[in-house]
Amino acid sequence: MRLRAEHLAKHLQGDLLPVYLVAGDEPLQQDEALDALRAAARDQGFDERHRFSADTGIDWNALRNEAQSLSLFGGRRILEVVLGEKRPDKAGSQTLRDLLDPPSPDTLLLIRCSKLDRRKDWNSAWVKAVEGSGAVLEIWPVEGKQLQHWLRDRLAGRGLAIDDDALELLIQRSEGNLLAAAQEVDKLALLTEDGRVNADTVQQAVGDSSRYTPFDLTDATGRGDAERALRILRTLRAEGVEAPVVLWALGRDIRALDALVTGGQPPRLPPQRLRALETRARQLPPRQLHRAQALAIRADQAIKGMGPGDPWQYLAGLILRLCGRPLPAILEK
Repeated sequence: MRLRAEHLAKHLQGDLLPVYLVAGDEPLQQDEALDALRAAARDQGFDERHRFSADTGIDWNALRNEAQSLSLFGGRRILEVVLGEKRPDKAGSQTLRDLLDPPSPDTLLLIRCSKLDRRKDWNSAWVKAVEGSGAVLEIWPVEGKQLQHWLRDRLAGRGLAIDDDALELLIQRSEGNLLAAAQEVDKLALLTEDGRVNADTVQQAVGDSSRYTPFDLTDATGRGDAERALRILRTLRAEGVEAPVVLWALGRDIRALDALVTGGQPPRLPPQRLRALETRARQLPPRQLHRAQALAIRADQAIKGMGPGDPWQYLAGLILRLCGRPLPAILEK
């Protein structure tokens, strides 16, 4: 079965399944999901825990032997397999399938890995075996409205209520870094006396822990959200991301938009991303797109030292063009 993260708490009120695969690239949510699974397992008599990690190399024979051996204390135990970015080889896949055919009622198998690939991982025999005998829990990034709800719920769990302005400031300071957001909530719980969090409280207590990638930037420009895109650009620059990397990401979108407008073949993109760009292509006047292409050339020349100007200014202008916004006079030359 497939299990959503928000349904995990209710699921754990019943009997545990033989195996759980917790997959995703958000470490805080993965940690908390696995902590909840371990706690539920302890309540149901799983007293031992054995961990096998790909960081040090997984001995699949040792895992098989551990599963087949008698528990040291005659009780139930957890076998935890941490894959990270790696995936089981042929022997590992067969071992996992054997452990689930049939699963032992005294053994709980917990597997942790990075985000599952839709074509490769979901079609693999070991994932199908897990889905057939237990549950696959995919952890997705918390963004946009979901992040607002997530922060409100987490604050409420600490007995705090937050003003809208304070919530927006907290999101700006921690978006893209869920662990930092959770830490800031814990800090606010210690510093707030009356249970009400306002913008001044956040301003005084919370450092700027935002963490973005160039793909977050192109997601924002694809939605025409200039304010968020410019904020991400400032953060990327402060974090030391090189201007050519940012230009590459924006340039890929420009090529895709141009292909969509002219009826050509766009670059290979995830379906959701392509749909967003199709919507943007219908909203963006061709003249605006041509101006964006010209500005991208100027940015490239400035990066290579072949033209005047600050590359980051050109990148900011390029973002405004892609979002359908007017440029400052200095960039209209």
